[in-house]
Amino acid sequence: MADIALRGNKLTRVGFKQGGAYGPLRGTTAGGVAKAFRGKAGFKESQKLQKKLKKKSEYRLKNQLKKIQKMPDKKFKYNNPETTKARTRHGFVYDLQKTKPVKGSIGKKKYKQDWTKGHRAHQRMGLIKD
Repeated sequence: MADIALRGNKLTRVGFKQGGAYGPLRGTTAGGVAKAFRGKAGFKESQKLQKKLKKKSEYRLKNQLKKIQKMPDKKFKYNNPETTKARTRHGFVYDLQKTKPVKGSIGKKKYKQDWTKGHRAHQRMGLIKD
């Protein structure tokens, strides 16, 4: 029989690994407990799954979007998603955002999209490290 050790306030068996990533690859039992990974291939699947787990910055983005969602719509009146085509004096065409006020919920949606785009851009640039 394996040796028994006190870990925290639990008696556990020594020499056994703690569980890896939770993401029931083989489904769950009737009681809702995740089935264990099996063999070398199962271990590799588990490692892949751990890579897919959300990073700290993902939770920060999620929390920021929640905060934005809780703000009153009135604040986002001037975040107009509509654009017009404009030209520079050298002939380059670019999108110019309209400044006309819009319904707050529409402006909020645009603001959230812009925030997410900025976050993804910072991730690609390597400015967000976690």
